[in-house]
This record gives sequence, C-alpha cells and structure tokens, in this order.
Amino acid sequence: MQTSIVLELQHDALKSDSDILGLLRKAHLIARKLGLKDFQEWVNNELNGYKDTKNIPSYRNLHGELKAWNPYHGWIVVVIPDNTLERTFTQHTVSDPIASLKGLLDGSNAAFACSISGEACKLLGQLTGFETKYALQISPNAISNIIEQVKNKVLDWSIVLEENGILGEGLSFTKEEKAIAQAEPKIVNYISNFWGNVSEMQIQQGTEKSMQTK
Repeated sequence: MQTSIVLELQHDALKSDSDILGLLRKAHLIARKLGLKDFQEWVNNELNGYKDTKNIPSYRNLHGELKAWNPYHGWIVVVIPDNTLERTFTQHTVSDPIASLKGLLDGSNAAFACSISGEACKLLGQLTGFETKYALQISPNAISNIIEQVKNKVLDWSIVLEENGILGEGLSFTKEEKAIAQAEPKIVNYISNFWGNVSEMQIQQGTEKSMQTK
C-alpha cells in the first residue's frame, strides 16, 4: 500500500529540523494536483519572493530598531517621539525568497540590516536634524519566525485536507478528492487571511557598514 503524500507532508512539517524548501515543494505538488491555484501562488511567492508588494502576508511584517550612522560612535539608536512616524520607519515587510532568509540565518547570530531608501533617509535627516545613513536592524529571531510561520501554515493546511478526506495515495489523488478540494471553502479560501498591505524592504547580512551587531 502506498503512503499518503498529505500525511507525509504533515510528518515533514512536524520535524523541528525539516527542510523548509523541500516542504514547500511538496506542498506545491499537492496543491497543483488538487488544482488549488491560490495556494500554488502562495507557495511560489515563498519560494521565489514576492513581486507584488501590495500583497505580502502579514507574518512577513517585521518590527526593527531604527539606527543612524555616527562617524564617531558607529550605529546609534534613533528615537522618534511621534508614534505614527515611529511605526512608519520601524515596521517593514520582507519580500525575499524563503531560501534567502534561511541563508541569512545559517551560521550567523548577528542582527541584519534593512536598507532604507534615499528619500526616506532625507526625511529622517529633516526630522532628526542629522543627515547621515539610516538603517533598520532586524533580529535573527524575527527572520526565523517567518520560516516557522510558513511551516505552521503548511502543517495546518495539510490537517484541513485530512479533515476533509483528502489524503492521496502515493502522488495521486482521486477525482472525488479533487472535487472536494475545489468545492470546500475552507480549502479554496485557505490563504485569504494571510495578506496585509505593507511596504517592501530588502535584507542584507550585517557588515561593518551595514550594521552588524554582536
């Protein structure tokens, strides 16, 4: 008797050391065989990066610590008294592929720097009276949480499939399973709560100039 690919996906997602890329590829295979285009698109975005910055999942929205480059003291914390402006400059979203995020975490405990546009730096200079480079420092735990959130969502999705009698045999699904998958709202609309309108940022590993901390 062949094993169920859906149960295999559950087993993989439960492993603390599971390969996130392999997990997403298996989820993509299942979604494609079941004709679940929205879930396929989500997996593709996680694997290849989000091109549409208006539709990025809210779990990729991170909070960081805004810092400014001081030629005498290095990177120093910037305090913005206005709460709305503070949120504007310290909350950003990550559009990078999951592999890039995993690569950043492998073998590094340093914080990461998110680049800020020249226009935003100019505005910050006007607000603080200090014209210099600005960057947003993000902790490794915040990056790691994105990967864990993706694992959790794949696991939960596989449980929803099982609860609706969709297991698959080997790499195949019956016509009945495909019909259920495309008719059940909980499955078809599964990713509807993932999204949030947030701004894009690019993450780079810390260096002396891009704000590595110890």
